[in-house]
Amino acid sequence: MISSFSRLVILLSFIVKPKSPRNQTMNRLCQSSYGSLEAVINFAGCNGNPEQRLVHFYRDRVSGTWSKADMISTRPFSGGSIIQNCTKRNRNQNHGDFEVLVLEDDGLMKHYTRDNTIPVDSGKYAWQLSATVNEGLHQQYGKVVVRDAAPLYQMKSPISESSNRNFLQTALFTDNGRILHYHCPQPEEPDSKEIRHQWKFVDRITNYATGPACLYQDSEDDLKALVPSSDGIVEFSFTCGAWNRLRNIPDTSGPACIYSSNPAEPWVVYAVVRCENQLLIKSNKKNEADTSTWSTCPTQLPSPLRKLYRSSHHKEHGGNSMAIISQSLCSLGHSPNTEAIVFHPCGTGWQDRWMVLHWSRLTVTQDWVVSGVVMAEVKGMPM
Repeated sequence: MISSFSRLVILLSFIVKPKSPRNQTMNRLCQSSYGSLEAVINFAGCNGNPEQRLVHFYRDRVSGTWSKADMISTRPFSGGSIIQNCTKRNRNQNHGDFEVLVLEDDGLMKHYTRDNTIPVDSGKYAWQLSATVNEGLHQQYGKVVVRDAAPLYQMKSPISESSNRNFLQTALFTDNGRILHYHCPQPEEPDSKEIRHQWKFVDRITNYATGPACLYQDSEDDLKALVPSSDGIVEFSFTCGAWNRLRNIPDTSGPACIYSSNPAEPWVVYAVVRCENQLLIKSNKKNEADTSTWSTCPTQLPSPLRKLYRSSHHKEHGGNSMAIISQSLCSLGHSPNTEAIVFHPCGTGWQDRWMVLHWSRLTVTQDWVVSGVVMAEVKGMPM
C-alpha cells in the first residue's frame, strides 16, 4: 500500500443522494508503443494557473511513476479522451501519433494531435489543433452544439467490406439529447498526401440520450454503442450504414467504460457502468446461438472503486469516475494487467478536494490493487 493512499478518506457518514448527473467525458487511458500508460486530465491549478487546463500525463514503464507532460488545451469544458493512432505518417515512423478529443467553448469538439515523428526545438513533441469535429452547420441539424462525446475509438470501417481503411470514431452528445456518429478517415498507405484530420458525419444513433455514448466492438466488423437514456443504458448496433436499437441493459443509469479482461478472448466485452451511487461490471458474452446478452458479473469491484462516496462538500462526478484499458497479449513493454485511473474524493475539510489513483487488476490473482498516484491532491473535481 502506498503512503499517499492513506490520505483518501471515505466519508461514509456524509453520503448524499446523487443528483441529476452533470455529464462529462470519461478521462481516457491508452497504452502506447513507448511502453508507457498515457492519460489526459482536465483540472485547475496547472503550473499555478487557476483556470482549467487539459494536461497530458504519462507513467514511466521503468520507474512506475506518473509525470505531468504537456498542456493540450487552455479552454477545456470536459475531460478528454486519448488514443495512439495505428496509422503512421510514413514508413519510418516508429510511434504512431497521439490523438485527443476535448470539448471547448461554444459547444465545439476539438481534435488535437501530437505528431510523434519529429520533436520541436526543445526536444519535446508538440500538441497541435488538428480539426473541429462539429465545425460549420449540419445540413439536417443546423448548428450542432455538443455537451460531451464518446471516447475516441479506432477501427476498420464496417461500411465497406472491400476497404482496408482505418477510421477514428466518436459519437457526439448534443444539447438536445441526440447522439451523432462521426468518423475521421485515415490514409490507407504511409506517406500518403491524403488529409488526415477531416471529420465526417455518419448517422444519428438516437434522439433520446441522457449522457455520452461509448463505442466498442464484439466482433471484427461490428460497431456498437452503449447510450444512457431515461430507461437505463441502451445498446445500438451499426449495420448496413445505419444504427439500430438492440436492447436495454438492466440495472444501469449512467455512462459506461468498456474493456476486455482477457486478450485471448477480445470479443468478451466488459463494461463498468453507473447504477445510482455505485459502479457495476456488466459482461457481454455470446452463447452457442452466436447471440450476446448482458449480465451482471458475479465478481464486482472492491468497495473503494464500487461505491461512489462523497461528502456534502464534494461535487458529484456525473460521468464515470473510472477509466479502464485492457491488458495486452503480445505488445512489448505493455502491462500484463488491466489498468485504470480513478477519481476519488479525499479530505475531511470543507474544500472540494480530489486525488487521482492508478489501480491495476492483477492477471494472476484477479485482485484490484493501487499501483500508483497520478495526482496526490487537486482542488476541485478533475474531469
